[in-house]
Amino acid sequence: MTLKEYLRTHNMRPEDFAEVAGVSKGGVMKWINGERYPRLPSMIKIAKATDGAVLPNDFQSEQIQSR
Repeated sequence: MTLKEYLRTHNMRPEDFAEVAGVSKGGVMKWINGERYPRLPSMIKIAKATDGAVLPNDFQSEQIQSR
């Protein structure tokens, strides 16, 4: 599941997720818009905050789908 899908299905705003995950709102915005991909420490925080619903490989599959 992509981070964007996770936020949509959980009716969560990017700024709320950023606070829960302990990452920046700007980072979340760039990740969900495909402008950047999170570094490993942030990917680990994302996986923990989503209880494993969004994993590092999900960012790779998102990149492949956008081509």
